Formats: sequence, C-alpha cells, structure tokens
Amino acid sequence: MKKIFFLCIFIVLFLLNMSIAAQSNEQMDEFLARSYADLGMSSYLVLASAGRIDESASVEEALNWVSEQGMDASFKNLEADRDICYGEFSYILMEALSLKGGVMYRIFPGPRYAAREAAYKKWMLGRSSPSRSLRPYEVINAINMVMEELEERS
Repeated sequence: MKKIFFLCIFIVLFLLNMSIAAQSNEQMDEFLARSYADLGMSSYLVLASAGRIDESASVEEALNWVSEQGMDASFKNLEADRDICYGEFSYILMEALSLKGGVMYRIFPGPRYAAREAAYKKWMLGRSSPSRSLRPYEVINAINMVMEELEERS
C-alpha cells in the first residue's frame, strides 16, 4: 500500500511539472482524495495533457469536447461527478491522442476495444474489464504511461 501511495505522489508531482501544471492543487488534491476517478476531471486531465483543450479550460469544456466527438453515445451519461470506467477512459485516451489501436478498434471504435488496447499496451494495471471503475491514481498513471510511450516514439 505504501508503494502505491508513493507512486501516486511521484506521478502527481511529475505531471504537475508537465502539461497540467496550471491545474490548481486544490482540484488535484480533491481528485486524488476520491475513492473513484470521476468522468469530468479524468476527461480534463487527458484532454489537457493531449493539448485538445487549454489548461485553463473547465471540466464542462472537457465534457463538451467528448460530446462533440460523438463519443457520448458510447457512455452511460456525461455527468461530471460520476465514476469513469476503464473502457470510457481508454476511449477518451485513444481519441484525444489520435491513437490508431488494433484492428478491432479501427473497425469498431469505442470503449470495449479501447479497453482491450489499453490492456494490451499495459497502460493500466488490474482487471481490464471495460465496465470497471477506475481510481484516480490509475488515471494519472495511465496518462503518464501513454505520454512516455509517445515521447519514446518521437
């Protein structure tokens, strides 16, 4: 448990020095204190890290981006405070970063095959069930893993 805590602290400090540095400490602390990762903040973190929205954008603007991409049809709903599941988060990650994914994702883009791609790439630990709720540290760790992978490709 201590290892996970220190890993979370390291990742948060690392990301704060990267693209989400403008995000207030209070919002980040609130996000990390939750028992689950919420759709609004998770979307914001992915989209700000990907450069799809400005760092000063709101959670509502992040959810508007998701809706404008037509991704909301694959989601339960777009309520900012509800938990985000593995498939939804993977889907936002794939679309925000324009990741191609495997054959099935290219044919049927959506949470199910985005989750399979995330599991295959080992961006997130634990069960890869598309409906599994994520914890905040999983969201931050996944963003970090994907960004590192993209940086290595460059």
